[in-house]
Amino acid sequence: MLVQNFVDLRDVHPFVKWAGGKGQLLPELNKMIPSQFNRYFEPFLGGGAMFLRLASDKSMNITAYLSDTNEELIKAFKVVRDSVLELIGVLNQHQREYNKNPSEYYYRLRELTQPRNDVEIAARFIALNKTRFNGLYRVNQNGKFNVPMGDYKKPVICDSSNLKSVSSVLRRSNAEIQCVDYIEMLSKAETNDFIYLDPPYDPVSYTSDFTSYTPNGFGRENQVQLANVFRKLGDRGCVVLLSNSDTPFVRQLYSDFSIKEVDVQRAINCKGSKRSGHKELLISNYS
Repeated sequence: MLVQNFVDLRDVHPFVKWAGGKGQLLPELNKMIPSQFNRYFEPFLGGGAMFLRLASDKSMNITAYLSDTNEELIKAFKVVRDSVLELIGVLNQHQREYNKNPSEYYYRLRELTQPRNDVEIAARFIALNKTRFNGLYRVNQNGKFNVPMGDYKKPVICDSSNLKSVSSVLRRSNAEIQCVDYIEMLSKAETNDFIYLDPPYDPVSYTSDFTSYTPNGFGRENQVQLANVFRKLGDRGCVVLLSNSDTPFVRQLYSDFSIKEVDVQRAINCKGSKRSGHKELLISNYS
């Protein structure tokens, strides 16, 4: 069984959001999974859709290295793995309070900047991601989450069954989960390791430039640096797959590699008519 992202199927990357997020891409990503590889690396973890696809397949005994620079996200993954029942208890409290007065509770929870422990940090993170506007994740320069409330009638803040499934997958895969820069995590990669790179996307326009996934953002100089890392990983014998937006800049960066177009929808456009007709690129250094 393919478990869902415990955060949200739309992930938490801020640049280009698709309705259904990586869930929409999974059929295409599934076609590009190498038949054999040693270890798995996902250093831009987000909602972890690709990892969960691989690790929930019990026929694949993978060793996974997962990382992200979003500290709250990493804490949430660790809490789901190690303290899922306690987390479910706190999320159920959030669900009850939210149902009483959604708007009042959302903004009160958003302003809560000092939860008492990691379980409460993870529960707040998940609750906000389930009720935020159009799946957008954005923080200001002080690292404060500042997305308005979404328009949902009955959002499910606590999906206890799925949380337990994700917890089981994380423990079974013996995943190493760290809050580190992608370069640091990928320094461990070796020949025949499979690496999926899902970075903050290159903006398709200035109006879609949501660079506030973390306070430092991820600009074009970062995209160039990532492309250089992509090449070095190939030189090291790694099998690398990357997703990004379809822009001339990205196509130029990876012109020497295999590029596949995928039709997608954007979830964050407020006008439904403008969510379709977009493309994303899947870039690989293998056939």
